[in-house]
Parts: sequence; structure tokens; C-alpha cells
Amino acid sequence: MLDHKEIETLVAIVDGQSFDNAAQQLNVSPGAISQRIKSLENRIGSSVLIRSTPPKPTDVGEQVLTFARRMLLLQNEMDLVLSNKSNDSARALTIAVNHDTLTCWFMDVIQQLDDQPHLAFDIRVSDTLNTQELLIKGDVIAAITSKNNQIGGCKTRFLGQLEYIPVCSKAFFTAHLGDNFTSQMLASAPIALFDRNDDLIEQFLSQYNLHSNHSKTHYIPSSSALVEVVKQGIGWTMLPKILIENELDDNELLLLSEKSVLVDLYWNTWEQVSEIIHKVESVVTSVAMKKLVND
Repeated sequence: MLDHKEIETLVAIVDGQSFDNAAQQLNVSPGAISQRIKSLENRIGSSVLIRSTPPKPTDVGEQVLTFARRMLLLQNEMDLVLSNKSNDSARALTIAVNHDTLTCWFMDVIQQLDDQPHLAFDIRVSDTLNTQELLIKGDVIAAITSKNNQIGGCKTRFLGQLEYIPVCSKAFFTAHLGDNFTSQMLASAPIALFDRNDDLIEQFLSQYNLHSNHSKTHYIPSSSALVEVVKQGIGWTMLPKILIENELDDNELLLLSEKSVLVDLYWNTWEQVSEIIHKVESVVTSVAMKKLVND
């Protein structure tokens, strides 16, 4: 049987990225933090942390961390029901989302749940593919991902599709495309991508049976900064339609094609019943229904 204080300490170290930060969070001495981790390791017969800077969970530690987050969440709910601790501090709910999801629509979820006194958010941002890895490793208790594959002990729910459209600025269109514009010209024109895992332009060009042969590629790892870069005429790119509706209406950005790329999004979380997760999931699906493509 795992000890509540020991697993709470493991979570605090991983999230706080140091023994000292964990000590401050739990209001105990650094020595007590070390003793709790040693006791936990003796209890399970294996090391749970790599003593690096910052500390990282071992393979066994990742497994313990996954169950620790679940246990602490359920323990918090039980405390609220049995003791009605209305003045206790909120427990952070760790959720992994990609940058575009956070920028385009997830802030609406946070806003709608802001009136919950015992709920806070600890958002871990990653690319759409790797968010699921954070759930598998136990870093988060829920994730929004583009993967539909089932994770053991978790459930997956389809949320909808985020639509990406090809855009550029007027200045870019004049300089690189012009009056004789054809889709083939996009294959070699300068582009701006979020990062090296961003394959949205490749997916778009494949609809024309084209392959990229770009003269210049910029990597801008920020959704909002990527919009600004394209507005400044540095390159063309694929951006979420709901993110740039105002720029399109004001003609700050030009639509290059009626073709788009649709990215499936899924809600992944644990299977066990939790009132907190159930409430968050309900709001997530409600907001997604309004913001995402659900045809």
C-alpha cells in the first residue's frame, strides 16, 4: 500500500522540478522530502527518481507517478465530500494540450470553470502528437491529442476537427506569387512552420499531388507569433481558421485556396470515475462542439 505523503512528495518533486521547491510547497524541510522518497523507494523496492537537475522519474517512477496523480485527485474529492473543506487551496489539474488548441479554444474551457474554488489548471503544452506521451508517462491526467489509439487504463473521446487553411499577406502574394498564381508556385515559395514536426503544408500540397521544394523555411514555435510572421510577409503557412477570422475579414491575410487540412482532436483521460475530471470533460466537449468542425 502506497503512503499518501510519499506519493504526494513524488508528485511535488516532479512538478516543482526540485527537492527544495517540493519542500516549500508541502511546508516541510528538504530533509523530510528526502526521507519520504527513500521510504517510498524502500516500500516498492526500486528507485523512483533520477537525482539530476531537474529530478526525473525512473521507469518505475513514471508508473508510480501515474497512479499517484489518480490517488491524489480522488483523495481530494473524498476530502471535499466528507469534510466540506471550502477554504482549502485548489488542486491543480494537469492537462496536456497543443499550442493551437490552447490559443484557439481551450481558454474558453478554463474561463467556464473559473468559478470552481477547488479546481486550478496546470497546462502542459506540447505538439499535437506528443501530448499523449505525457499522459502515458504520468505527467498529466488528461490530454488533447490527434491520436485515436487506446491507452491502457484510459478512455478516448472524439472532440472534432481543427481546420487549417493556407494564407499569406498581400505583400507576400505580390512578391512571390503574383497575377499568374498557380498552386504549383506554393511548392517552392518561402514558408513559415511551427516546428520541424509541422507537416500541415505537406498535407495540403499532397491534395494537388505536389511535393515541397521551398526556397526558404522559417520555424516559429508560437501560434500567435506565427500569425504575425505571416502578416509581415515572411512566408505563407497553414493556420487554424478560427484563429485568423478577423485578419481574413480585414484583408490582412489572403486565402490561397479553398482546400484545407482537418486535424482530428481527441480527449484522453483515465477510465476511473472522478467528479472533477467528469466536469472538466463535459465543458471540454461542449466548447469543442462550438469551436471545432463536427460534420
